[in-house]
Amino acid sequence: MFSVSKKYPFHRLFPLLLATVLALTVSLPARAEAAGDAWTVALSGMDTLYDGYTALETANKLEKQAIQALRKDSATRLKEVNAAVKAIDKAKIDQLASTAASLKTRHTSLIQQYSDLGKQASDARKRKDKKNADLLDLKRNKLKPSVDAAKLEIKNANEALSAAKKQATAKAKVVKDVLASVTSLKKQVTAENKSIAAFNKTRAASYKRYRAAVKSGNAITAAAELTMMYTQLGKIHTSQQKIYGWEKQISAAIKSAATKLPTK
Repeated sequence: MFSVSKKYPFHRLFPLLLATVLALTVSLPARAEAAGDAWTVALSGMDTLYDGYTALETANKLEKQAIQALRKDSATRLKEVNAAVKAIDKAKIDQLASTAASLKTRHTSLIQQYSDLGKQASDARKRKDKKNADLLDLKRNKLKPSVDAAKLEIKNANEALSAAKKQATAKAKVVKDVLASVTSLKKQVTAENKSIAAFNKTRAASYKRYRAAVKSGNAITAAAELTMMYTQLGKIHTSQQKIYGWEKQISAAIKSAATKLPTK
């Protein structure tokens, strides 16, 4: 961008440039000659400053790509883990549920008949019709062993189904407990991304002022705005480092949760 010499290391020149820019932006120069000197200093410093800015901008872009790649991989893994959790003992539970439903359907007629005979016998007794009540009781009592066996079979099937569901829930809880940290980590990532959005907004506004300063030949203002843009990039870099750290924790949690899935 500039032809000015790069003999001064950036980390040494930057504080001097920043101090000069800030001083000149809050007070008018005492003399035109001083202003000219300040303009030259600002222009000279911008060469290294601009290189530092573009280098950090490139580093941030690469870092963002790494974050996005890690996040995409984690999303895929999490989807697979969640699907596996839902599938825990599903075939077994479906079979037990089908058996319980089948037994209920098979024995419904017998149990209903037994219940109806009991109601009819009760009505007969209310009418003082002892003969009919006894006949109904005889029919009902003959069915009782079969009804009791049917009810026990249904009860056992339902209990087996309930036990299988509880067992599957317990297995799933082991996995979900490991994944519990993922939600809180994602909230931290979201909050930090909002900070990055604010830094980018400030940087964008500063960039407009920087372009206007370049257009008007104002090296002092251009240097000030470039410094501001560099500062925002630094903040973004710090935030992205935090996010990358959290994304690695999310990835580790998901991988750990996958190891807790029951083997088939």
